[in-house]
Formats: sequence, C-alpha cells, structure tokens
Amino acid sequence: MSETVTMDVAAPAGTVFAVDVEKRIIRGRAVPYGVQGLKDGKQFQFSKGTIRPREGMKVKLWALHDKTQAAGVVTEWDDNDEGLDVAFRVARGADGDRALSLAEDEVWDGLSIGPSEGAKYAIRGGVYHAVDIPIHEISLTPAPVFGGARVTSVAFDTEENHMTDTTTEPVVEAPGLDFSALTDALSAGIQTGFANLQAPQGGRESVSATEGLEVTEALPYRFDGLAGDHSLVEDMRAAQNGDSVAKQRFETFVEEAFAVTTTNTGTLNPTKNRPELYVPNLTYATPLWDSVSTGTIDDRTPFTVPKFSSTSGLVSVHTEGVEPTPGAFAATSQTITPGALSGKIEINREVLDQGGSPQADGIIWGEMLNAWFEAREARVAAVLAAVPTAELNLASAVDAPLINALTDYFAGLQFVRGGNRFTRFVADGQLFPKLVSAADSTGRKLLPVLGATNAQGTVDAGFDRVQLGNQTMRAAWALGATAASKSYSFVPSSVYAWSSAPKRFTFEYQVKSVDMAIWGYAAGAVLRDSDVKPIDYTTADA
Repeated sequence: MSETVTMDVAAPAGTVFAVDVEKRIIRGRAVPYGVQGLKDGKQFQFSKGTIRPREGMKVKLWALHDKTQAAGVVTEWDDNDEGLDVAFRVARGADGDRALSLAEDEVWDGLSIGPSEGAKYAIRGGVYHAVDIPIHEISLTPAPVFGGARVTSVAFDTEENHMTDTTTEPVVEAPGLDFSALTDALSAGIQTGFANLQAPQGGRESVSATEGLEVTEALPYRFDGLAGDHSLVEDMRAAQNGDSVAKQRFETFVEEAFAVTTTNTGTLNPTKNRPELYVPNLTYATPLWDSVSTGTIDDRTPFTVPKFSSTSGLVSVHTEGVEPTPGAFAATSQTITPGALSGKIEINREVLDQGGSPQADGIIWGEMLNAWFEAREARVAAVLAAVPTAELNLASAVDAPLINALTDYFAGLQFVRGGNRFTRFVADGQLFPKLVSAADSTGRKLLPVLGATNAQGTVDAGFDRVQLGNQTMRAAWALGATAASKSYSFVPSSVYAWSSAPKRFTFEYQVKSVDMAIWGYAAGAVLRDSDVKPIDYTTADA
C-alpha cells in the first residue's frame, strides 16, 4: 500500500486546543497558515483557502490516521487567516472515550490532516506550497509536524490559483538592454498563456511524489509583478555574456513553459498558406492542333476555301510545227462554317471578395482555358473521324508483324502520284503502346529509347513520340483508347483547324454571385479526303 502523506500539527502558542469531556467536543487548529513543516524530508506550507472537505464526504476524526480508530466527525470549520480551526463531536463508546482521555491528558495534543487523492502542491524554493487539498479525515497525533513559527505575511489568490508572497521584491528589468526581438517573440505567449502555465492545473506536467500527492514545479521567472527565483532579463544578459548556467535555465524555461512541441503549439503555429506555390491543373497538351494546319477566325461568318479539283492535258510531248492541244483545269471550293465554344461558372460574391493570391477567379479561369483547349482538340478529332477514306486495319498485330505492317504502309506511300506527302501521324491509345513495347523474340526492343542498333526506329525519351524510319508518330490523347478509336496518317496542308482567341466575360447582374464566362469560335475541315488515311489497330470496331 502506498504511503499516505499526512500533516501533523502541534497546537502553537496562543492557539486554543480544548477538550470538553462532558459535551464530547474537541477543538483545535488543524493547520496553521504561513508555517513550514517537515514531513518525510519535504517542507510543506499551507495558506487560507487551500484546504477543503473531500467532495461528497464528511471529514472524520481519526486517531493516528488509522481508519479503524475513527472517533468523531467535524462539526465546525473555520478557515481564517491564521489557520484552519475545527471542532469535533466525539462518538460515544470506547474509541471515543479513549480519544477524549488522551487529548485531555495532552498525550494526543496534535492534529494532522489526511489529504485525499488529487491533492495539489506547487514547488517554489524547495517548499511544497498547498494549492488544492481535499481532505477526508483529521487525526489526533502525539508527533506534530508544524510548530507556531510564522513568516511575515502570505496571501493566496484562490481565483487565479497563484501563491503570492508579499515580502518579496518585484522583478526589475535592467536598463539599457534591448531584447526587443526576443521579447516580441515571447510576448504573445507570456500575455495570454502565463497564468495557466503557473497554475497547477495548467500546461506543465505534474509529477506524483507520493500516492495522492500532485506536485507542480514552479517556473524560474514570474510575470505578475512579483519576484521569481531568477530574473528573465538578467538571465538573458548573463547568457549573452557566456553564463552557461543562466543560458541553460533560460532555454529550459522556453522549452518547458512554452511547450515548444509540434503537438501543443498547433494554435500558435497554424498551417501557413503558400499561394506562390499554388499547383494548378496541368496545361493541356494539344498534339492534334499542333499537327494540322491552323488559322484564326473572329466570328461565325461562313467562308469558302478554293481548292484544286482536276486537270488534264496540261503537258505532253511536243510535235514540231504543231500547236499543243489545250489542256483542262477545274477548281472547286469548300464552305467552312465556324461554330461557337462557350462556358460559364457562377462564383459566390463572398469568394471573390475574400480575395487571396492567387485569386479564385484567376484559378477558375485557368481551368476554363484548359477546357477550351480540350474542346478544340475534340473538334479536330471529330473532323478526322468524319473522313470516309478506306482505313488500314492492322488486325491487332504486335511486335515484328506490327512494325512490318507500318513500314510496308510507309513504303507504299512513295508510289502515290507525286510521292509521299503524308508527313503527319497521330496515334490513338490502342496503337501507340504496342509500338513502344514491340520487341523481337529475344525481348530486344524493336524501337528502343537508347542504343538503337539494327533497329528501324526509336521511342522518344518522353514516350510521347515514336520514330519509325523518318516518320514521327505522335501520341494523341484526344483520339481515345478504345476498340472504336483510330489513328491517322495525313498530309498536314489538307487538314485545317481555325480558332479565335478565347474571350473572358464577367457579369454582375445579381447581388449573390458573379458569372464568369468564356466565349470563342472554332472550325475544322479536311480539304482533301484522300490525303487522310485512318488506321484501325483492332480487327473490329466496338
């Protein structure tokens, strides 16, 4: 069983310790205030307002702190400036008679309080000062701890749970020293948190000296107008002058009193916003737009593109003295009708007014631009998909058969009338990965990234292009990666896309929100169908 800390009290001079045998009343001073007493090698001191009956219990009179010798109950409780004076009503019977007799004969002329579990003390100058002491018994004892000696004056502020010694001098800051940088950094914590830090139930860790005894070590500095054991300013000055003891004391105070840990400084160090590191959505790559011929438009007015239709007999072998037979030339035109692209988002006015950097409207506009580029890519993909030219079906070939099928296709282009003008190739998500992974029977890549030896091409280190011979084949995300998707080989001058610059509009026609809109025009056309060759990787479209 753990030892119980008790405080034996001798009746000091001038203090009434009375026994009324007839009325079975014992009176005495349970604890003198402002007096230091030694118990188990520790100095204890009590003050007015620090002792209270344990909640929900009557304070009993025991003998020698032995609950089997309970002899009475407290009937009067006078917590005055000099000490705690009490009166007991002694029970009838042998135990009560014995207690009355030994008290009357001044054998048991001392009183000792029995603190309950949860008693709190604050250590200052090596003395355990009572802060909150619930008790459940007061015992008669022949061996008191406290004598009648008193200090000049000690007052206890129960509202703030601070022990105040009015005989000490206030801390005086040394003149001529400028510690503004450090004191500014500590001021917020000192002003708002120090009261709780000095309070026993505050932010310092309590250690249990004995069962039922909670002790809080006092801080080396005070900031309430009274002197602590040391001066904060003097220790800072001494630390700067090389005093290692003062430096250690000051650093320990900062670390412990202000609890400098990542866990308990969350409110003092909130998460910092770093707007300059804002991570936007990635800017969309536009491989289709980059591969075709492009132009600009400003409105939706249809326009015509004149283009070649047919010729005959323009050049033939000349016969001397014979006029050449006139040839024939026919032109045609194609009408292009632009369409509009638009979008809108509603932004609550509170979001706009809140501002910030980057501002919400700027972030949202960046995402609308990405959507604009995506729509523009989708339009080019739709134009290519509408071409009725017969497709080249690769029948899901892999490795060498796949490479061979494509090289045969490129070689055949050399024999198209006028030679090969198909200098653009955009690949879908079905074909492109198969090109990258193509290997021979030993696992050697047929289109390696590095060290191409006896290979017909390479893969770009960014894995966004494949070079097969002199033909660049670019991955195009907008073409899709399903069985229905296709790749395209084409003449760039025969595939056109037009677009206006996207315009931003802001509409403030209501109180609660602001509408931000994007607007522009786009168009696309294949000017010669035969100059576009769809390439289907799978054997059957889904």
